[in-house]
Amino acid sequence: MFSSYDKMITFNVFLKECVVKIMNLLKISNLMKTFSGNLLFEHVSMDINSGEKIALIGQNGSGKTTLIKMIFGDITGDSGEIFLNKQATIGYLSQSVIEDENQSLIDEILTVYARLIQLEIEIADLAKTLEIDHSESLLSRYDRLEADFSRLGGYEYHFNIDMILSRFGFEKDSYNRQIKSFSGGEKTRIAFAKLLMLKPDLLILDEPTNHMDIEIIEWLEEYLKKYPGAILCITHDKYFINKIAEKIYEIDQNTMAVYYGNYDQYEIEKVKRYELMLKQYNRQAKEIEHLQSFVDRFRYKASKAKSAQDRIKKLNRIERIDKPTTGHSHVRFQFKSKRPTDAVILIAKDLTIGYDKPLQNPFDMQMRGYEKIGIIGPNGIGKTTLVKTILGSLEPISGEIIFRKQLKIGYFDQNLASLDETLSVLNTVHNRYPSKTLGEIRSLLARFLFIDEDVFKMVSVLSGGERVRLTLLMMMLEEPELLILDEPTNHLDIDTKNIVEDVFESYEGPIIFISHDRYFINKVATKIIDFRQTGVEIFEGNYDDYKTILSSRVSIKSPKTSKNKTNNFHGQIRKLEIQIDNLHIEQEQIKQSLYLESIYTDSNKYDKAMSRLSKIDEEIERLFIQIDQMSIVSTD
Repeated sequence: MFSSYDKMITFNVFLKECVVKIMNLLKISNLMKTFSGNLLFEHVSMDINSGEKIALIGQNGSGKTTLIKMIFGDITGDSGEIFLNKQATIGYLSQSVIEDENQSLIDEILTVYARLIQLEIEIADLAKTLEIDHSESLLSRYDRLEADFSRLGGYEYHFNIDMILSRFGFEKDSYNRQIKSFSGGEKTRIAFAKLLMLKPDLLILDEPTNHMDIEIIEWLEEYLKKYPGAILCITHDKYFINKIAEKIYEIDQNTMAVYYGNYDQYEIEKVKRYELMLKQYNRQAKEIEHLQSFVDRFRYKASKAKSAQDRIKKLNRIERIDKPTTGHSHVRFQFKSKRPTDAVILIAKDLTIGYDKPLQNPFDMQMRGYEKIGIIGPNGIGKTTLVKTILGSLEPISGEIIFRKQLKIGYFDQNLASLDETLSVLNTVHNRYPSKTLGEIRSLLARFLFIDEDVFKMVSVLSGGERVRLTLLMMMLEEPELLILDEPTNHLDIDTKNIVEDVFESYEGPIIFISHDRYFINKVATKIIDFRQTGVEIFEGNYDDYKTILSSRVSIKSPKTSKNKTNNFHGQIRKLEIQIDNLHIEQEQIKQSLYLESIYTDSNKYDKAMSRLSKIDEEIERLFIQIDQMSIVSTD
């Protein structure tokens, strides 16, 4: 039997006496796909069983999204098989999850619970009928309906709606807004929330953390870890993979390999496999060289001819091992910086930022010539506004920003608005630097993976990752003294992210950057500016240091949990669970009493019982929220 805490975490649905059977949800065997005669991938096989948490990774263009479309039948393979369990429900994160954008947010969400709402109506109607008709058949029907309602989570679904929507950033005052009035990003979050409430057996997510606040992502990680169904997730977020993945499939060099564990374990195993294959290759190469040397020396000598022929046959029987490669072409670039200085280069005094009204309370900050400052916080809270104020494109509402010396700034805009859509990749660089020869420009572009015909591509047709690489090249050529970056890792695959992280980590000059990418923040930042509704706070160190400081504050505020924290935490949870269980028992007793003639024939007693049931529901919801808040503090 699941505890009350487990029931709350796993969508607050009662799963008592439920046996979860392991079943195969998806099986892919030896799949191959080509486009216009060019191989995308081959020998692709995958198994997903109920409850598994799986990440699908690979470079941009390796075929991850194509594979998902093949699973849903939108694209057909050249060979191989895809088996989907007909008994399983599959959910895919896209805005098509939303049925009608003319509906209000709450009406759209309530479509998930249509069966429960119908049961509520039937139970209410039957309760009225029972006031005048006390037949055994009606009482038995009422009992069955109420049992179904309870089993399907009828007493929890309103709480579930409020909890999930609030976690995705939607407060109750937005419930009655039409879906079409929300932004594209908000619509995606609505679709995601609805998909979680639908609880498919297999949840397929394509870049679920894109454009989400860190706070939402961290809640989502904890939620998905406890999700009872299986998850297949395409993502470049290494932190996210580490948190939820138990198995990783990678499409690499036109085929697929499986790794068990999270991202850190995948990286270790990947290196081991490469080293093992290289040893096997070198061992075979030496054997071939030895046999070939013997053949070359003795094949024409009569006394050794038979031995030479034997070795020729052995050479012919050897199944050649291809020399292993990583299969990855790497961006090769480095930002030049002047000798870093300890001197303060930038000061913000009593700074208030915003447009018509302040986005934050006044705050102070300063930056030294070697610091890399990461700016974090929810969307719309003032991060980009601060960057624009530092750049001088927006005046502060009050206070001032002081540069101690004139600095050449290199700015990376997340919207990549600095690129001219009407130019080719080659002309983008040549127009800015006409003194460089075409050979020099092509050499520079090759370092950013623009080779051969790629240099003639128009900017308008470039992918997100290609636009990022071109923008980084243009910034590098400017040789800036201060880098300001707004979401520099958006649109990048894991391999390119690794390079970008290494480049900015090794850069000795000052950087100010906005990012939701915790891996990037952790690797690059030496200081963090945290934007929250309660104000701006500055932390020394990287992301791990920031989280450690926040955790220590929670421990100080809750001294009882600082010693033997885990045991005390579970003890407090158990006390709340017992309260909830007792309330459920009382609730059931009251419901059964409604069938008694002494109750349903006495309007005062009946109203008193119904009032108590309402209060019990409120108390149970309050206790669930308390457990939810405690679990969040615990995971922090």
